[in-house]
Amino acid sequence: MEKTWTDKNVDLSLLTAQIGNFFKERDFSAIKGETPTGYQILAEDSPRFRLDGYVTVTIEGNPNHFTVKLEPSKKEKKYSNLPDKLTTMFVGGYFLLKRLRAEEDWMTLEKEFWRHVDNIMLYLDNSLPDSSSSS
Repeated sequence: MEKTWTDKNVDLSLLTAQIGNFFKERDFSAIKGETPTGYQILAEDSPRFRLDGYVTVTIEGNPNHFTVKLEPSKKEKKYSNLPDKLTTMFVGGYFLLKRLRAEEDWMTLEKEFWRHVDNIMLYLDNSLPDSSSSS
């Protein structure tokens, strides 16, 4: 999912730091970095959110027009291509239950993430000094 903001004059590096803190507060290992078009955060391995892989957050644009994108990135699992019925029949549904738990945790994380970003935006609106003003 992604959201776009316009006419906010937001310090994108500060926004990136605040989003990185969101993941650290939830016990993720998070790495932040710059890309040619903005910033990216990779987060994984949270004991609170058992996801099948890691989370990618991309922040692209400029302070007055930018997009924040949240995406799951799945790790390939050995048994991920097996049909649900076959998995249930031979391994007691362990992998099916694990996948369902991961999907539930993803939905919870996604809801918390966007609520957090919306709250951050209330504080970061016009956080970048206006460069067009003269002294």
